[in-house]
Amino acid sequence: MAIGTTELAVGSMRGRIEIVPAPKTTPAQAQEVFRPVFLRGLTALAYALLSIFWIGADEKALAYSTAGFLVVTGVFMWQYVVVDSAPEKSRGAYAAGAGLMLLAGIATIFVTSVAWIGYIAAFAFLVTGLAELYVFAKLRAAFPPFRNQLVTGAVGVILAIALCFSGGMDAHALFGLVGGGTIVLAVFELIAGFGHRHEMKAEAATAADTPEQENN
Repeated sequence: MAIGTTELAVGSMRGRIEIVPAPKTTPAQAQEVFRPVFLRGLTALAYALLSIFWIGADEKALAYSTAGFLVVTGVFMWQYVVVDSAPEKSRGAYAAGAGLMLLAGIATIFVTSVAWIGYIAAFAFLVTGLAELYVFAKLRAAFPPFRNQLVTGAVGVILAIALCFSGGMDAHALFGLVGGGTIVLAVFELIAGFGHRHEMKAEAATAADTPEQENN
């Protein structure tokens, strides 16, 4: 799944605006990124469901759940950006964001207050959100799957800002706040994953039709 199908190009000689088709995700790229995108969506969905149905979650439950979510998400973000077709330029910023999210998850296990769980999660969402917005802004033409990072990056930054003001919340309220953000991430990432799956199947269908067309 890619956001937007066209981009504007301005003709420098005549000063006119032309509609230029945006680069599409190739079947090979879709195959490479499907697994980390889809599994990241499932991870977010699992956390969101825990935040909804774990009514009696205390500080320890919040800490371990959030830690697990941040660590696993960091791993899948890392796997996403180190695929062969991803531009080398993207691996510094995006991989750094993924690594910091993973480390933030580990740190969450050792904090002793609900407020600090929120602050560490805010840091993790902020750095990864900014990294995702960076690759969207600078590298989406070179790697079309990065078009999806506009939504994931924006959600991360917005959630980070909200978490900065979560100091007075109890464990259940903070669980719900983070869970609300992860619901959005889960829905979008799962849709993106199914979109990549469709792009992979389109390649298989094209390959299957080619011999028949040649015989005709």
